[in-house]
Amino acid sequence: MRFSVIIACHNAGRWVAECLRSVQAQTYPAHEIIVIDDKSKDDSITQVQNSGIPVRLLRVAYGNAAATRNAGIEVATGDHIAILDADDIWYPNHLERAVDLLSKNDDVAFMSNHDWIDLESKPTPIPPGFKIPHTEPMFGLTHHDFLPIIRRGFHFGHLTCIYRIDRVREVGMFEVSQLRRHDMDLWMRVICGRTWSYDTVKSAGYRIDTPGSISSKLASAEYYYLRSFIRNKQGYDGPALDALLRMSATRGMGLAFVNDPSEFEPMKELAWPYLGFKHRLFYSLAPIVPSPIRTAMNIKRRIFNRPSKA
Repeated sequence: MRFSVIIACHNAGRWVAECLRSVQAQTYPAHEIIVIDDKSKDDSITQVQNSGIPVRLLRVAYGNAAATRNAGIEVATGDHIAILDADDIWYPNHLERAVDLLSKNDDVAFMSNHDWIDLESKPTPIPPGFKIPHTEPMFGLTHHDFLPIIRRGFHFGHLTCIYRIDRVREVGMFEVSQLRRHDMDLWMRVICGRTWSYDTVKSAGYRIDTPGSISSKLASAEYYYLRSFIRNKQGYDGPALDALLRMSATRGMGLAFVNDPSEFEPMKELAWPYLGFKHRLFYSLAPIVPSPIRTAMNIKRRIFNRPSKA
């Protein structure tokens, strides 16, 4: 297998050299490393050039992570693409573990367990609710196996995703209108009607709380999370998807109402068909007296809240 590593970079000068070193340290070497810098204003490009690691460096000005990754996919020459962000790292076993599982079946995609790491690259515990409920590596999974795992709430580790490049190109690559959660949207299109692998062995470190991270804008991220499910209804329609739509719509409305009122009306338009009667009634009345209701919802969160999805 020939892995084209696709690294999107935007103002990641503090971490990109470490990221590249983690690719170079793979026990199964990458076929090529493609770094796509999208309008970095820091020293990201200098760090890449001074790393001493052979890369193909592309410079784009999209301001769009999906388009940035597509630029790398378009020039990739491997038979698989391996996704990594410039502020994240792989452990040396990542590509070797992928080869081991992908060679067992005609799977079009791979994902693995991973750690969360802080700004200093130290592992930090993943909340139990975000862990996959399996203990052994699996292959030959169908797209119907994916939704129950997502519904449980596990952290979708896009930094560990590997795709067969012909399948990615067949489904149209990343959707540029998905300003966030284009990772989930692509994954669902790629595995629909095909099979995929999941490795329970940790092989990467996902950096949480990176300044300026698009996933840190929770209401907007949830909007596009819900949108990715809606966009893929045709292939996944059924009770499992219905439950996810309700869950995401309810969560999105709460995040928009409390955290980012500017997102409330767009979220309402998208989420309304998937809300239950009680939530529709609540959000019809809540804007009348928003301040005390937001205060009450924040108090409830502090008492009962589980950590927000990164």
